[in-house]
Amino acid sequence: MLSKSEEPQNHKGQKPASIGQVILSTATINSGTTRLLLTRLLEAVRIHMGMEVGFISRFSGGRREFLYVSSDGRQQAPAPGASAPLEESACIQVVKNQAPNLVRDAQMHPSLRNLSAIKALGVRSHASVPIPGGNDDTFGTLCCYSCDYKEQLDERDIGFMSAMADLIGTALQEEQRALDDISCRRKYIRDVLKSGGLQMAWQPVVDSTTGDLVAVESLARFQTEPYRPPNEWFDEAVELGIATELEKSAFAKGMAIREHLPPDVYVGCNLSGTTFLEPAFQDFLRQQALTHIVLEITEHDAIADYGELASALSEFRNRGLQLAIDDFGAGYASFRHIVELNPDIIKLDISLVRNIDRSPTIQSVVRALVGFASERGASLLAEGVETRAELDMLRALGIRRVQGYLFYKPMPQTQLLDLFRST
Repeated sequence: MLSKSEEPQNHKGQKPASIGQVILSTATINSGTTRLLLTRLLEAVRIHMGMEVGFISRFSGGRREFLYVSSDGRQQAPAPGASAPLEESACIQVVKNQAPNLVRDAQMHPSLRNLSAIKALGVRSHASVPIPGGNDDTFGTLCCYSCDYKEQLDERDIGFMSAMADLIGTALQEEQRALDDISCRRKYIRDVLKSGGLQMAWQPVVDSTTGDLVAVESLARFQTEPYRPPNEWFDEAVELGIATELEKSAFAKGMAIREHLPPDVYVGCNLSGTTFLEPAFQDFLRQQALTHIVLEITEHDAIADYGELASALSEFRNRGLQLAIDDFGAGYASFRHIVELNPDIIKLDISLVRNIDRSPTIQSVVRALVGFASERGASLLAEGVETRAELDMLRALGIRRVQGYLFYKPMPQTQLLDLFRST
């Protein structure tokens, strides 16, 4: 026996951890893992209790919703997603202490025998325990029933069910917290879009032989907290499942500059292949003038079906939309993108431009790419040019279109238009 000094101590006012909290304290909970966990727990409980049907229910708006159902197929079982009036259920009788957790013959119990579900299904053995929710509320119940009399069941079996209900409740609460966090983060990004927190900047593209401004690339900037690089905003939008909303907004804002530019200057706008395939985005494009608009698909974007994307692109390329592969050389998918999509422009990643004047190996690679692009009817554009030596080497290799801090940094609309007026 523990002496007084050896007894477990809790912080003042802190409840001991439940079995569910202990088991899940090191687990990573998301929708996929929660569904698998709850499905397996329910099946284990039903089999342990020797019942034909088991389910996890939620109490909501005066109804009992069946979230998960396990059945051996011998008895009628509720369908997952179905619901029924809560007051007509045996479960609420148990929660209100008007019926015990374990009833071996519901047909004879005064609180249960007249319930429509009990009579319709011919339920005899019935076992139900509350599933705890947050703030000491009852989320719903873990329940099993059989049309047979289960004399062997006792309070130890109810104890087992209660422990499993605690684990189920903890998992559901963790999942709900994760869903609430996702909802909050989605709302924040959407509020940023509504409030004008997404702004655009444009970086000019220069003809290296004439110095003319031939294009601009639109780049997203977020003028709101938390202040972080644009790619982190877009990565989070992908994680939250709202990348299409954010990309469409940036694309529309970026291409809007086109009406203010000289007629021979094109505007590049970044977009993922996934967003382009969205019907709503294609409907948006159908309402736009696409001449001198360049859709830039980054090398990093995963493309599941090149055939589908190429087919969808053809409609808009026939209307004047040009296609560029951005960040070429930054990863393994570059050549696949080019071979499958046949772009009009190939944008060399900064990794192929930085210090090119001092790297014969990179010079050889770029020289080969110049020939490759020429054979395919595409043009090359070098990004990230920062030194005169890099520019001279790129010109010597036959690359005319260049972009980088050696010429111009990204700038807001007013500054960009002033630049075009002055040149």
